[in-house]
Amino acid sequence: MPNSITPAVRKNILVALFLVIFFTILWNVSSIGVSISGRVQHIEIIILSVVILAGAVLMFLWSNLGVVPGLLSFLMAMIFLARPLKATDPQYYAALIVVFFAFILGGYHFNRKGLKALQKHKVTMEKISEDNNLISDHMRNRDSEVSAMGKKIDGLLKLKGIADKIGVILKEDEILGEVAKETFNIFGNDNRVLLFTVSEETGGLNLSITLKGTGRKAFENKKGGIFDSWVMKNTKSLLVKDVKEDFRFSVRGKEGKDDAASLMVKPLIMEGRVLGVLRVDSPKEGVFTSHELRMLDIVGDLAAVAMENARLYRRTEELAIKDSLTGLCVHRYFMERLDEEVKRALRSGNSFALLMIDIDNFKVFNDEYGHMTGDAVLQSMGAILRSKASAGDTVARYGGEEFAFLALHVDRARALEIAEEIRAEVADTPVMVRRKERSVTVSIGVSIFPEDGRLRDDIIMEADKALYRAKKKGKNRIC
Repeated sequence: MPNSITPAVRKNILVALFLVIFFTILWNVSSIGVSISGRVQHIEIIILSVVILAGAVLMFLWSNLGVVPGLLSFLMAMIFLARPLKATDPQYYAALIVVFFAFILGGYHFNRKGLKALQKHKVTMEKISEDNNLISDHMRNRDSEVSAMGKKIDGLLKLKGIADKIGVILKEDEILGEVAKETFNIFGNDNRVLLFTVSEETGGLNLSITLKGTGRKAFENKKGGIFDSWVMKNTKSLLVKDVKEDFRFSVRGKEGKDDAASLMVKPLIMEGRVLGVLRVDSPKEGVFTSHELRMLDIVGDLAAVAMENARLYRRTEELAIKDSLTGLCVHRYFMERLDEEVKRALRSGNSFALLMIDIDNFKVFNDEYGHMTGDAVLQSMGAILRSKASAGDTVARYGGEEFAFLALHVDRARALEIAEEIRAEVADTPVMVRRKERSVTVSIGVSIFPEDGRLRDDIIMEADKALYRAKKKGKNRIC
């Protein structure tokens, strides 16, 4: 239990005690001194001793109470001690005055020293208090700095984690999903993360991913709002602390009904091209600061690099598996796909068709009109075959002017329909040669799995045989 008696209380108690002692001495000397003066020898010595004691008390009171209380105590002592001293010898009264004056001077001296010491102590205490306040402020500031540094380190570690994760992903869709998830983890569960990508066809924004906290509305404008369009147009980041008060924007329509009150948006830029837009918004005003925007900038830059790497990888992969002239798969990749489909069909029991397609009289056409015209014919064939392929189908340039078409989940009747569509469209699509239209035809051989074979090479051999029969029967036909 802490001590409740402060130095000031202790001093007041001592002063009260000395006052009681002082007045008790004066009263006793005044009342008893006269009555015993005739019966006790050398009573003046006793009285002077008492006077000296009273003077000492007076000096204490003077030094602690100050000048005015000291003078009042002195006058009270003169009044009370005048009678007993006069009853003995008047000269003792003079001695009393001398003694009291000596003690008064002592009390005054000690009072002055006490005041100076008190003033010095007060200044020292104020200095100590000021130093304590400065130290406390410094410690609070250091604590705030340490806390802020801890948050920055935590944020940097999260950013490193994002870089490590998306740096090894080579599919753009997976990169976008990981970036959106990690951004949502960084900026809190009551916010909303929107990730837009730029359409290669239209050049506009398309909302790819939305992650939102509990109670947040879905973002209705799938093509992006005014903030997202502004960022894409100006190719720089945007921080809005209050969407209704920002003079740069007039929020209306779907954007006005949205629950976003503050937001920050980062364009995903690579080599001057905008790949997408990353946006974080909150239902509260003033949530985001420049520090959070810097964090989003880093996330966006990491995402842009990863997206560009994924696109470069995809293009490299396409160059490795696609023919540069026709845009169709190369022979090696087609054989791998055919091998996979044979194994899958054996497990599932499904069927598929293989169409072997050859351009009729291509060598003569190429020799007569030149290689440039021959390339144009091959490119036209590639476009027609791509247009006939369904999801999962594989079309390849099998070699020279020969093409292979792998149609999944079809029977013989449907395979023949596809072959006829290809034959008819090729015949109906002439090629311009020296400002004149020249027709091109194809012959097609069809084989069906598992009716015509259960091995890859058997399926190819049967399709080749059918193609040979079509050529032998006069070309521009299907067998």
